[in-house]
Amino acid sequence: MIEAAGKTIEPRVTCDIFCHVIDNFGDAGVCWRLARGLSEEEGFRVTLYIDDAVTLSKITSGVPAELPPSGAESLGILVRHWEDSETAVPSDVVIETFGCRLPDSFEEAIARETLHGHKVAWLNLEYLSAEDWVEECHGLPSPHPRLPVTKTFLFPGFTRRTGGVMIENGLLDARDRFSVSDRRALLEALGAREPDAPFNLFFFSYPTAPIAQLAEALASDPRPVQVIAAPGRAGEMLGEALGRLNPPQVTFSPVPAVPQESFDRVLWACDALIIRGEDSFVRAQLAGKPFLWTIYPQEEDTHIVKLNAFLDRMAVEYGEDAARVWRETSLGWNQASLTPGLWSRFRDLTPELTRGSLLWSRHLASLGSLTRAVATAAKKGLK
Repeated sequence: MIEAAGKTIEPRVTCDIFCHVIDNFGDAGVCWRLARGLSEEEGFRVTLYIDDAVTLSKITSGVPAELPPSGAESLGILVRHWEDSETAVPSDVVIETFGCRLPDSFEEAIARETLHGHKVAWLNLEYLSAEDWVEECHGLPSPHPRLPVTKTFLFPGFTRRTGGVMIENGLLDARDRFSVSDRRALLEALGAREPDAPFNLFFFSYPTAPIAQLAEALASDPRPVQVIAAPGRAGEMLGEALGRLNPPQVTFSPVPAVPQESFDRVLWACDALIIRGEDSFVRAQLAGKPFLWTIYPQEEDTHIVKLNAFLDRMAVEYGEDAARVWRETSLGWNQASLTPGLWSRFRDLTPELTRGSLLWSRHLASLGSLTRAVATAAKKGLK
């Protein structure tokens, strides 16, 4: 502790976050959002070790694609090469994300610091899941097999027995203040071709999704729709498919990438969303909009089990008909069986789905933020 002007000031908690980028923007997005939350809301001094700064640079406004040898600072967060950790001294808190496995030398450094009286809180933040088993595993300790240290597993989730999801202070209030004029101004700034389109569909998916089926479904529905397409090969494929069909009621508007801190506003400006990964998946839920989640494909359809677990949880906020149509459309999108009829019914129920989605977002807010859960576990581990 530090004495200043007669007051006792607690030193800032230092924190290392480790990010191994596998799923493109998802891993980097979650880690950057966590780093920002711990820095801005919890007062931690954060260093982010990442093995793909290029991906991170695409969703931040201050991190260069080529990190200098000493790292780069953005929004008060120091970003360093993964390899730099091999000779670094661990901070008070070490967060290993998604089981990325720390370098052996860094694990040994944690053990040395612990033996020398510098207690290190070592946390493993896992992937988000709606499955029941995560409630039993959230908060469990895991002793190291050969070193005298223990890490604690934390699981994001959708119930009070998990860590919840990351939701910034005041986010839902800002969303609810987002006006029609805000929407138009944002779409104009993004270069959307019809800022006053009656229905905007945000599209951010994997190239493996049934994009040709979506194009056929959009072309078959006579109602006007503007597709706000995020950068990436999937968006290009949808634009090409729609170009071949050339439906007059469909406007295709590719838009540039935006920094993470602006992404929520893009979702708020749309009427329905097709999203992918983990970070965008959570932001879609907090946006309170009807959405279809493109879950990352896994062998033996394991991802469909995970998808159904989530659909079971969120469907409680929808009426029976809306829940059924949302489930059928979500499964159709993820199992390459999306039909024009499914899409048409999904769009028919947009008002009811929106009401249920808003209720779900408030449920998530009531759980408390994952950022606070991580900070609480870290401080507990330092005692």
